[in-house]
Amino acid sequence: MSSINLIYFSPTNTSKKIAQYIGRELDVQVISEFDITKPDLTDLESKRFENELTLMAIPVYKGRLPKEAVARLRKCKANKAPVIIVVVYGNREFDDALLELNDLSIELGFVPIAAAAFIGEHSYSSEDKPIAHNRPDCEDILKAKEFANKVVAKIQNTDESQVKVPGNYPYKELPQALAMAPRTIAENCSLCGICADVCPMNIIEIKESVITNAEDCIWCCACVKSCPEDARLFDTPFMGQIKNMLFKNCSERKEPEFFV
Repeated sequence: MSSINLIYFSPTNTSKKIAQYIGRELDVQVISEFDITKPDLTDLESKRFENELTLMAIPVYKGRLPKEAVARLRKCKANKAPVIIVVVYGNREFDDALLELNDLSIELGFVPIAAAAFIGEHSYSSEDKPIAHNRPDCEDILKAKEFANKVVAKIQNTDESQVKVPGNYPYKELPQALAMAPRTIAENCSLCGICADVCPMNIIEIKESVITNAEDCIWCCACVKSCPEDARLFDTPFMGQIKNMLFKNCSERKEPEFFV
């Protein structure tokens, strides 16, 4: 394997970081990246994945893969190409997400050879209620290197057996999401447009004020994390309950898990 493709959906950049950390340690010379966070999938749609190694890194939303990420991954065309599958979760659980990514990759024509679940800072983490704050961190980078070494060893030993991952089928049923989105504090906002640029759903418009289509919001908080003026807040009462629950029950550090 002299090259690798990285495919990631990463509104707050945690899945991207993990994919790049692992990719750099896989002893390959060429790395091609396909960022499916935004709807423009021209490069992905024109690519057919053959013998080169691919790594998919997708975040976990409520124990599953984000529906929009799944829809964009379905643009992939592969012919028995080896793939490393990785999910990144916010220190709660990854539930059925890794199994879902495993099954989807096979459906798309890939052959999963290794899998992992890494931890990234939760999208709802804040200074007053930190949840996996600043992860992936230095220890996670070392874990990414350890995982990459295991994958390289497997490839060098020509062990082409598929990987077994945890999870249940049927997958965890997702509750109906409420129509809500982060709001903008007008007096802090300079209308710079960064929130609109980073939104994976293209649902933010910048006019005389910031307009957000809450019906299509996926609660990724990319706009909140990216705002240079802290003008975006996701502080509805319901979101407050979720943050409190996560902070209370999911503050103890969890470590990455490998399946090779």
